[in-house]
Amino acid sequence: MTGSGWCIFVYNLAPETEENVLWQLFGPFGAVQSVKVIRDLQTNKCKGFGFVTMTNYDEAVVAIQSLNGYTLGNRVLQVSSFS
Repeated sequence: MTGSGWCIFVYNLAPETEENVLWQLFGPFGAVQSVKVIRDLQTNKCKGFGFVTMTNYDEAVVAIQSLNGYTLGNRVLQVSSFS
């Protein structure tokens, strides 16, 4: 693994959360490389968490600091670096 990006863990997502929601949420902070919402294989609903990979470390840190505790819908997100 080459460390090509900074992985951010996003927890407490609603079951109906789609990838594009996370793209829109993290995009203003900098370059987003990838977004992955973890889904239940049977229902295809979000299991409550996902991952966002950002290109730049400093932008990732600002995104984490800004979005940890952010209310999305009626849920308070927990956002942290994933190592």
